[in-house]
Amino acid sequence: MKVLLPLTLLAFFTLGCSHRPAKVTLSDLSPDQLEQLNEQALAIASQRLDSMVSHAQNNPEAKQFLASDLFLKANMSLMEGDFTTASVLFTHVSNLVPEDEFILKKLSVSLIRMGDLETAKGVLQKLYSKSKDEKVGMILAGVYTGLDQEPEAQKLYGKLLAINPKNEDACIFLSKSYAVNKKIKEATAQLESCSKKDPKNGIYDYYLGKVQIDLGNLNKALTYFERSYKKQPGLNQAVSALGIIYEEREQFETAIKLYKKYLATSPNDSQVLNRLVQTLFVKEKYAEVIPYAEKLSDLEPDNLNLKVKLGVLYTDAKKYSEAISIFKDLLSAAPESDRILYYLGAIYQETKEYQSSIEYFNQIKETSSLYADSSVQMANMLSMLAQQEFYSKDTEQWAKTFKSHIENKLSKIEELKVESSVVLTGYYESIGDYKSAVKSLGAVQDEKNFSLEHKYYLANLYEKEMRYEDSTKLIQGIIESEPKNAHAWNFLGYAMLLRGNDLEQAFTYISKAVELSPDDGYIRDSLGWYYFKKGNIKKAKAELEFALSKVPNDVEILKHLAAVHKELKNYEKARAYLETALQYVRLPLEKNDILVSIEKIETERSPASAQID
Repeated sequence: MKVLLPLTLLAFFTLGCSHRPAKVTLSDLSPDQLEQLNEQALAIASQRLDSMVSHAQNNPEAKQFLASDLFLKANMSLMEGDFTTASVLFTHVSNLVPEDEFILKKLSVSLIRMGDLETAKGVLQKLYSKSKDEKVGMILAGVYTGLDQEPEAQKLYGKLLAINPKNEDACIFLSKSYAVNKKIKEATAQLESCSKKDPKNGIYDYYLGKVQIDLGNLNKALTYFERSYKKQPGLNQAVSALGIIYEEREQFETAIKLYKKYLATSPNDSQVLNRLVQTLFVKEKYAEVIPYAEKLSDLEPDNLNLKVKLGVLYTDAKKYSEAISIFKDLLSAAPESDRILYYLGAIYQETKEYQSSIEYFNQIKETSSLYADSSVQMANMLSMLAQQEFYSKDTEQWAKTFKSHIENKLSKIEELKVESSVVLTGYYESIGDYKSAVKSLGAVQDEKNFSLEHKYYLANLYEKEMRYEDSTKLIQGIIESEPKNAHAWNFLGYAMLLRGNDLEQAFTYISKAVELSPDDGYIRDSLGWYYFKKGNIKKAKAELEFALSKVPNDVEILKHLAAVHKELKNYEKARAYLETALQYVRLPLEKNDILVSIEKIETERSPASAQID
């Protein structure tokens, strides 16, 4: 269906009418009615123009004025994309000045753009027969191709090449025409011939490579692309084609080197920049990709996916302010994007700006796949804020908010029942409320995703609450189902060491654990602590040092080694171990215990220091 453009054309010639037509509401018309109205407008306008041209033919002054007036209107329509109006007007201008080649060119362009290739062909044939203009010939050959008249197109391209052997477009289009018609030998021969006549031009080798790609001959294609690149290192097509083959063959380093070399002289080529950015992403070279991604983002400011990638890169490189700026810009374009809200929440969480993080996480809707995880992250941060509040003896506002979040949001997500209880349990443990901690975790121990680790955690809380029978029963239940569970045997032994009620039975359990897992640092720590309790400091030191080599960041092992060196009166080493433990301590109460131990060491070493002085 033609668009309703001739109504505009008709308006050029109805301004002087004494009456006005009835108002037409186009939205009320059906497609068929619009088509009919369109045809009527075109017929009326054409009749009016025919009459005007006829009257002006015998009057040179009127003829010149009308031709100029219609040309201006036609050219304006062409620039505005009104190709139907432009073609009608240029047709009548050409009737007034039939020998004007410029008008014929304009007419052919408007006809091609409105899709009337058949009429355009006639105009171009007339024009080319007069001018023999190379550009006109190229357009005419293209029209032949558009009309599926390949023999005529091939013949004309051949003539153009005979006149100008270096006509790059004619050579390429002729070879494409052969290739479309499955004349691969002719296409290849044509390109080879052009390449010999223009030996420094790499474009022909590139298209020879494309022919081989279509035939599935990747190795031959690679040879042609390499030849093209050698002739013209700055040829975008050759660089892209080579790079894609290198990528497909997983020769990523070669592709990266190629892209970087090309971009050193053509930094604004977004196509190659895209390939380099993607390849660097594949190889996880995140720090290296940032400047290229930044450049690409400048060239493609509306590429939101690229901006997201750049934001992630900034985050990975710990350039948090840049990442926040990127994601806030993206959020203004997509204010409800759960992905962007999550990124912002995660960054603020990483920088420990918990209130800002919670604000963004809290905007993620329940329907989002990120809702559950963001709810857990919020709970963890609210727990931290509540702990800070508790130890600063401030109000209980954060504690109330935290508990409300657990009760009203997190616990309602079925798959997070256990996890929400673990978070709440961790809060109670951190403030020393072991009774509430046990109650919280114990309430979900029958859930299907209550894991072995959760059982150990509950048993540990029983120990802290001195519910030793419950702790032992829980761990013995693990051993009954898993007799070779070294950690369960170790838990029983180490718990008895801490209770101090039966060291030999503790040793039996720990020895069983060592037998099952001799290289486990946690188990060897228990053995070392047994020796310490028995007064065998030499063996204790050896076992604990071995344990630390396996688990270098464990707070308990560091504290045990500090105790050993304190016993040996190596106060500097004892203090050093405790200060290292402070870096990894999790709970505020544990931190306070370590600080007290450091103070005791200083008190104990003071008399010795005084004697030395």
